[in-house]
Formats: sequence, C-alpha cells, structure tokens
Amino acid sequence: MESLRYTLDQTPPASVLFLSSLQWFMFILASVLTVPIVLGHAFGMTAQATALLATRTFFVAGIVSLLQAWFGHRYAVLEGPAGMWWGVFIVLIQMTRQVGGSISILQRQLEMGLMIAGLVYMLLAVTKQLDKIRNLFTPVVTGTFLVLLSLQLSKSLVEGLLGIGFHHQHTVQPEIFLLSLALVTFTVGIMVSGRGIVKSLAVLISLVLGWVVYGLLGLLQAPVHKSTLFAIPKVFAWGVPQFHWGTVITAILTAFILLSNVVASVQAFGSATSSTPEPYRYTRGTFISGAGTVLAGLFSTVGMVPLTAASSLVSLTGIASRLPFIIASAAVAILGFFPRIGQYAATLPAPVGYAVLFTVFGQLLGFGLKDFAKLELNQRNIFVVSIPLIAGVGTLFVAGSAWETLPSLASYLLGNGLIVGIVLVLLLEHVLLRARGT
Repeated sequence: MESLRYTLDQTPPASVLFLSSLQWFMFILASVLTVPIVLGHAFGMTAQATALLATRTFFVAGIVSLLQAWFGHRYAVLEGPAGMWWGVFIVLIQMTRQVGGSISILQRQLEMGLMIAGLVYMLLAVTKQLDKIRNLFTPVVTGTFLVLLSLQLSKSLVEGLLGIGFHHQHTVQPEIFLLSLALVTFTVGIMVSGRGIVKSLAVLISLVLGWVVYGLLGLLQAPVHKSTLFAIPKVFAWGVPQFHWGTVITAILTAFILLSNVVASVQAFGSATSSTPEPYRYTRGTFISGAGTVLAGLFSTVGMVPLTAASSLVSLTGIASRLPFIIASAAVAILGFFPRIGQYAATLPAPVGYAVLFTVFGQLLGFGLKDFAKLELNQRNIFVVSIPLIAGVGTLFVAGSAWETLPSLASYLLGNGLIVGIVLVLLLEHVLLRARGT
C-alpha cells in the first residue's frame, strides 16, 4: 500500500474532495443497487414497489454510514446490504412459498426480526458481552453457516441466470442465459485480473454494462407511470411488524454471525491506514450497526453491515479522509427522498442483478471453505462439519408439507435447513463433541 495522501481527519483540496466524494458515491451505489432489485423480484413485487424498496435502501444505507462516521467507529467504512441478510430473506421466501404461506405476512415478520436482532446487537455493545457471543461462532460454525446459505441460495441464483421469472416467463430463456453467462464471465474476469480502481468498481461496471446491453436489445421495461418526484421514506411499508419465533431466531443467529463483520471492517481500515484501532471503535461500531439493523426493520428493507471492501478503496487511493465519505453517504441518503430515481433504478433487469450476485455469493461460499481450511481434518472435526451440512442440505429436499403434523414453531424450525445446520454445529462444537482443553 502506498503512504496515505490524506489521513482520517484531513480535508483534501476542493478538486480532490469532489473526485473522492464522487468515487465514494459510485462505490456505495455499486454496493447497494443490486440487492433491492433482486429482492423485489424474489418477493414478486411490482415495479413501483421495487422502486420504493430501492429508495428506502438508499436512505438507510446512507444514514447508517453517516452515523458510523460521526458516532460509531468513526472510520470511512460504508454500511451496505449484507449478503447474508438478503440471502436469508430469499431462503425464507422459498420456504414460505413451498408451504403455501403469505409473502406479505413474511415481510412483516422480517421487519420484526430485524428490529429485535438490532436491539440484541445494541444490548451486547452496551453490556460489553460481544466477545462471549463471538467465541461461540468459531470457524467451523461460521463456515457451516456460509456454506449452507450459499447452497440454499443456489436455486434462486441459477433460476435468475436462466431468465426464469423475468418478464413473467416460467421457462428457461436461452438468450437471457447466454447474456448472464457472458456477464458472469466478464465480472469474474475483472475481479480476478482487474487492477486499481477498476477492480474495486467491478460490480458497478458489470451492472452498467449489463443494463446497457439489455437496453440495446430492447429487453428493458420503461416505467409505465412516473412516480412522485419527492416523498419521505415510509415507515413499516410492508405493514405492522408481526412476531414469529422462527423468523426472530433466524434473524438473531444471522446477526450473531455478522458480528465478525464489524470487527473485520474496523481492523481492515486500521490495516489500510497503518494504524491500530482503539477498543471503543469496536463497541460503538457494533452499537450503530445494531441501530442500523433496527432502521432496516423500521423502513422495510434489508439489514446493513459494515463492508470491509471499503478499506481496499482507501488502500488504492491513499485517501482515508472522512469528509469525502460523509458527503457521499449524505448524497446516497438524499436519493431515498426521490422515488422517481428509485423507479429508474428499478429498471435494472433482474437477470443482470442475479449474474453479478452469482459471483458475489461464489466469494461467500469461498469464505466458508476458507473457514473449513483452518481446521485440522481429524475424526472429530469431520463429524462436526459433515453432520450439520448433510442434515441442513437434506432438509432442503424435504417437502414443506411433510412438517404439517408438527406444531407450527417446530415445523418452521425443522423445515429450515439453515437453522437445523447451525443448531447442530453449535451443539456438536460446544457440547456433544467439545474439543479437549476448550
């Protein structure tokens, strides 16, 4: 890494400030834009509802990033939609459809789950119990979660690549598949062989390219009616939150695993700036991240998390200044007040989003495999890994109707391969096959 040109509290000259703010703005957009489009498609939302979801996501991502820069860890680390959060959303959507449940009720349950998970985060930060919870989530536990989540998402990702559901089509669309394949290849190429800022903006470049190609081929659907130019983001847009034990348990487990993101993002920024983060940054960062998760529930969007990729941008540019980041975060938050911008953002074709996220979740699966690589593959560890994975993946193939004879909570928990796998790996790792000396 080159030496820093501007440190955290320095103000760059006007020209550098403008360009750096613009760069951060594009970087945040690249991290935010895809998720509401793909989630809107998964929920079966109208174009109008997807546009409003996009604007609410802009608003929450911008506000939480500002709160972190001002009151949290106080680093230039953006908060964006967590791949793990929206991945869990899609898994729960699949389960709900499988049992013939109501998506609108699930959305209200997700609001409640996010808010409770966020409050748990904040409580852990205030009571300084973060380390105790993090110690439960060893590499074998987080690896199991990431691998199971990636495998459960694979069905939705592949269907999206094949064009199933695009423009209400229920069969494979060969032309869409070929476009998706080309875009995946292009994205992987940039991520592997790209250099400097091009590599950092690989997602944004791929999104824009896919968007343009679909437009040239006449595959975009222009908005039928123009949205209101200005509107305040709506609280509880999916309806009054509804408590559901299964959804709340899933949300809390997801939040616990994402605790490591706060720590990793703060450490990565410290590494990028050749500094040692003070302990308070971890506690405050976790508290604000929890507040951001509560806001995600309030504004009916996906949970946010600090993204470690921000540190790579600082390393590449040598600009660690907080001011350009604050300006860019404020600009993204302001987008949330303009539904018409969200409406045009919602014209991003879902297959383009799926193609880009296909590569992102390939990396997520890779993180899980890296966790497993830290283990010594002795007999004990083989059982701790294999039993939860087989049980969790096997549950995916059990019809939702097979659990109908059980009480509703048991039916939900046992029918959720993610929960089955995580509960099993926690029991095996810390109780049934607890390693000696731990």
